[in-house]
Amino acid sequence: MANILHPILGTLDPSSPGFWDATVTFGGRDVTFDLTIDGSDLAAADVSALQKPDDLVPLDRAARLAILEDAQSGDEDAAAALYITHHHSEFPRDDFERLFGTDKPDLANAEPLLSRLVLVRVGLYPEDDDRRVLLDYSIDPDATNYLLCVSFDASKQPTAVDLES
Repeated sequence: MANILHPILGTLDPSSPGFWDATVTFGGRDVTFDLTIDGSDLAAADVSALQKPDDLVPLDRAARLAILEDAQSGDEDAAAALYITHHHSEFPRDDFERLFGTDKPDLANAEPLLSRLVLVRVGLYPEDDDRRVLLDYSIDPDATNYLLCVSFDASKQPTAVDLES
């Protein structure tokens, strides 16, 4: 298959395994943007998602809503709840307050805490139907290696919120 020119990632061959990455500006911050192809049978249309940083706006909105719903689910083991409570127990009180805007991990009112998350990475996995797009969020990439990761399916609907490091 012929190479295609992706507006963000540059020239790529969707019919060959590979990894492509670039840095884009979204929300006034640098965000890593990458594509992983493991097989050799993709069509150009399979890698056509997210042609420009503005295409992230609806996904970012949906991801933030999924993270908030996860935190407010009442499940102590929910990824977003664990993200907040882990950082509350690990950070000194002043650092937690600086990063999250409060010194209390109030999961019933998690929106102010989670609104401070920043998008740090967008991963594209066109061969994975349940995890076609992955958005990774951090409270501060310099302060923690823990991420809240929101997966999207082929129809750009959130499928999971996970805690990763």
